[in-house]
Parts: sequence; structure tokens; C-alpha cells
Amino acid sequence: MKYSSLFNLVLLIMLVTSCNKRKPFNQPLLITADYDTIIQVDSKTMMESNHLIYGINVLDTLDFSLKKDNNQDNFINAKQGFKNDSLIVYVDVDNTNFHTHEINISELSPPPPPSFCFPESQEYDQGYRDSIFLEVMEKNKIKNKQRLKKHYNTLPVFIYNQSDSNRLLVPSIINGELYLIVEALDENNQWKPIEFNNVPGRICINDFEYYQLKPKHFMVSSILKYSGDYKTKMRVKLLNDQKLYYSNQFNGSINYSQFDTIQAVKDMDTWFSDTTNQTHSIKKKLIFLDF
Repeated sequence: MKYSSLFNLVLLIMLVTSCNKRKPFNQPLLITADYDTIIQVDSKTMMESNHLIYGINVLDTLDFSLKKDNNQDNFINAKQGFKNDSLIVYVDVDNTNFHTHEINISELSPPPPPSFCFPESQEYDQGYRDSIFLEVMEKNKIKNKQRLKKHYNTLPVFIYNQSDSNRLLVPSIINGELYLIVEALDENNQWKPIEFNNVPGRICINDFEYYQLKPKHFMVSSILKYSGDYKTKMRVKLLNDQKLYYSNQFNGSINYSQFDTIQAVKDMDTWFSDTTNQTHSIKKKLIFLDF
């Protein structure tokens, strides 16, 4: 009877542990793109946040070799009926062979043709412009192909709309992607940022669109899979219209020096020190998403 009771207890613990590790949804299949090299980041300093959106309103499959779907159904201009609840942020640590590039879609766009320092002749001017423009485009194509095949060891991040209606996500005014950083537990068991947002002193916004996430659909991003000599718990911190979301906790490794505040952050603290100024106050909070 004692052995039977012990067996049942062990079985119960295994079941509870299994349930705790169970994913909150059936995640889509991720197809990684071709690569020439994969870089493992072993940073000694706090890193600048750079988490791209690779897919919006993903349901079954996301092919990373394709451009992000910029269908207008994925965006909305108005903030009427805005709802930012019912989101789940999940980091998939089981996908051990995952890797992504870190090139924003906008960076792949060709530059505009040069418009200064040309001869006065309109005919010669246009011909010269076209030749320079084509030359720059060809060089960019080669450079971008190389950059697209330079990958980093990363972990997939899923943002899931578990509700039965659309949910809006506010894009970052910094880079148009997401307000997202990585935190880790320090030796005092306190959550501390190991990434920061590089918030510019001046931000110009022309057209502002919100991401529109459909019911039971995903937005897909990634975080760097750090390495280092300090093993700890980690999590993702996401800001959406001053509402914070935290991902599942997962085991990882960093260098303890990544907790140290770097000079770039100290400079921003100085720039935005006048917190009686509402704009400065918000910008200071954006550095570590301290809302």
C-alpha cells in the first residue's frame, strides 16, 4: 500500500509538471530561412532592443524567407473601440534550432534617386540620376542578400489573441515594431532588464497605424538566445498602450554584466530627467517599459 501511495504521488507530480509546461495554444509551424552563418550572442553589456515582427495574423504556418505580410487588414488607423486585453505572450524554448535575421523590411527598400549636386542640363541630369540609382540598387541587392543570410540564434516569441474579436497592438514610435525587452532574475531574485529601448530625443510621426490582430491568430517575433556564465530565469516584457504583458518564464544564460546600466541609458536618463514634462516622462519610461 505504501509503494502504491508513493507511486500515485510521483505520478501526480509528473502530471502537474506536465500541465505547467503545456503550451497555451497550438502554435503555427515556423519555417526558417536559408542562412550562411549563425551567430551566438555572448554579450558582456546590456543590449539595445531590436525585436522585429516577422508575421502578422499568422494561423498555421510562417515562412521566414518571405516578407512580412503588410496587407491592410493587418492595420487600422482609428483607435475607436480599442481593446488591448486577452493577449498571451509566449516564448518557445523548445525550438532549439531556431534562428532569424535582424533586418527590418524598410531597410530592404531601395533608396530614392539622388537629387542634388548634378549638372544643370535636365537631360544629362536625369540620365545621370538613373545610372547612379541603378548602381546603388544593384549594390544594395548584393548587400541585402548577404545580410539576410546572416542569422542569430534566437527564440520564437508568439503574441496570441485568445479572444473572439480583434485586438489592437500599438507599434513602437521608435522603430515601428514592438515595445518589447528581455528581463532576467538577478542574484537577489529581482527582475531586471538586460535590454533597453534607444529612445530618441525627437520623434516625428506622420501617419500612425495600429496593428490589428485577429481572433485566435498570432503575431510572431523573436528574442536573442543569449549565452553567458550566469544561469537564471528569463522572461519577455511587452508594452501595449501602457498595459504590460509578461511571457512565460524560461531558463537561460547571460553574463551578469548585462544588468549594468550602460552609458547610452545614462545619457537618456539625463536627457529626460525633467519628468514634470509629460513627453520627457513618457520617453524615460519607454527605456525599460517602466509603466
